[in-house]
Amino acid sequence: MINIRQGQLSDVSEVVRMSALFYPTTHYADWCDMDEDTVADLTENLIKNHIFFVAEDEEGLVGMVGLFVAPFLFNANVKFAVEVVWWVDPAVRGSHTAASLLRAVEEPARAAGADRIQMVHMPNSPPQATALYEKLGYCKSEISYTKDI
Repeated sequence: MINIRQGQLSDVSEVVRMSALFYPTTHYADWCDMDEDTVADLTENLIKNHIFFVAEDEEGLVGMVGLFVAPFLFNANVKFAVEVVWWVDPAVRGSHTAASLLRAVEEPARAAGADRIQMVHMPNSPPQATALYEKLGYCKSEISYTKDI
């Protein structure tokens, strides 16, 4: 059985471990190496000051989601909860863990004053991610492009 709970500082090393599994599957890995200290610092910041949840089973952590809560660029009276990371171990995909993590962040985002949650869809995101976003009420709002300079 998979349990969803708020992340704790004691989870940081496991989040770094999961990040090391996730990062090589992203296009970001072509740009630079993952720095474990950066991941640890960012995770601590999310846990202490923003929103961070983990999924765990009997073996340990198998998923995570982290969001920054920040004022919307065009109206500081509106806050967005913006995804920093959302990942589920491939071994437990299809178990509703991804959806459970997304549902878990909604109330804390509201409590933090957020009016909206914005999730990222990368080129290599699993195709079922789009279907899940739409099923949970998300709509496409932005596509980003990146250029090396």
